Amino acid sequence: MVRSGTAGQAGGVASLDDVVDDLYGGALDDFVARRDAAVRAAKAAKDKATAARIASLRKPTVAAWAVNLLVRDDPSLADALRDLGEGMRDAERSLDGPALRELGKQRRALVSGLVARARRLAAAGGQKLSTAASQEVEQTLTAALADPRVADAVAAGTLTHGTEHVGFGSADASPEGERAGVVPESGTSPARSRSEGTGATRGAGTRPGVRAGGRPGAAASSAARADRGDDAPGTSDDAAASSDDAAGSGGGRTRPSSTTSAKAAAEGRERARRAQEAERLRHRHEHAVAAREAAEADLDRARTRHEDVATAEQAAVATLEDAEREQQDAYAAEQQLVEALADVRRRLADARAALPRADEALVAARTRARDQEKAVRAAARELERATKAAERARDQEQRAADALP
Repeated sequence: MVRSGTAGQAGGVASLDDVVDDLYGGALDDFVARRDAAVRAAKAAKDKATAARIASLRKPTVAAWAVNLLVRDDPSLADALRDLGEGMRDAERSLDGPALRELGKQRRALVSGLVARARRLAAAGGQKLSTAASQEVEQTLTAALADPRVADAVAAGTLTHGTEHVGFGSADASPEGERAGVVPESGTSPARSRSEGTGATRGAGTRPGVRAGGRPGAAASSAARADRGDDAPGTSDDAAASSDDAAGSGGGRTRPSSTTSAKAAAEGRERARRAQEAERLRHRHEHAVAAREAAEADLDRARTRHEDVATAEQAAVATLEDAEREQQDAYAAEQQLVEALADVRRRLADARAALPRADEALVAARTRARDQEKAVRAAARELERATKAAERARDQEQRAADALP
C-alpha cells in the first residue's frame, strides 16, 4: 500500500531513516517534491550533512518502486525469496534434477504472482506498469532468487532501479561473488549492485576476490577449491614431490617418499580432473535447465498466443454467423414487406377500379331510397285515409243500429 508522504513537512525534522522510508514507500509522482521538502527542512535545521545525503537519494524507476511496494506491503516476502533461493542453490550444488525442476516451477509461480500483485499495487498508487516495467520487476525478483545480495537489497525496500541476473545457476557458487552475474542497469560492477541499487548511500566494500594483504583472486580460488573438496594440483604436493626428486637424484635411485609424493600428486591431479569434469557437467546441466525453462516459457507464451488467437477466431466466427443470420432475417423481412406492399397495391388498384361502380351503386341506392321514401309516405297517407273511412263506417253502423226499433 502506498503511503501519503510526510517527509519535510511541518512538525519537526525527520531522521534520515524516516525520510528514506517515507520517500521509497510513498507515491512515485511526488517523490522529487517530498525529497526537496525534506532537504529544505534539514537545511532549516542547520543539518547540512543530512540535507546533502537526502538530496543524493535517487528517484526509483517505476519497476523498482513497484518492487519496493511489494516488500513493504508484505514484509514476509523477503524471507520467502531467501528461502526459495537457498533451496535452489542447494539443489544446484547437489545436482538434484527433480528438486531443481520442482523449485523451478515454484520460482515461476512465485515470480508470476508477485508481478501480478505489483501491477495491482502500482495501480492503487496511481501508476500503470508497462510491459517493459513488468519485465523489469520479473528480472529483479528472479535476480533476488539467484543472488542473496540482491535479495537483501530487495528486502530493504529502497531500490532505485532493477537488476538482472546474467548467466546460469545461482550467484553463491563463488563465495566472493565472482560469478554473481547481477548487473545493475547503470552498468556498475556486481560488487556495487547492492549499494547502488538502494536509496540510502552505502559503502562499496572490498573488491570481489581480494583479501586484505593478499593478491586479487586468491581468496576466490581457494574458496572454490575448498568448495569442490579437492587439493590444488601443483602446489604443496608438487612442491614436496619436486623436493624429494631433487634429493633422490643425487643418490642415483628413487626413495619411497618420492614415490608417495608422486602418487599423491597424481591423485590430486585426478581429483582436480574429476572436479573440473563435475564443474563442466554442472555447467552443462545449468545450460540445459535454463534452455528447458526458456523453452517452457516460450511454449507457455505460444500457448497463450494460440489460445488468444483461437478465442479471437471463435469470436470472429460467432460474429460472422450472427451477421449472416441478421442478413438473412433482413432479406426475409424485406421480401415480406415487398409482398405485402404488392398486395396492398393490388387491393388499392381493385378499390380504385371498383370506386366508379360503387359511386353508381350509391347513386342508384339513394334514388331507390328516395323512391321508397315517397312510396312509404304515400302508403302512410293512404293508410290514414283508410283509417278515417273505417271510422266513419263504424260511426254510420252505430247510428244505424241505434235507429232500429
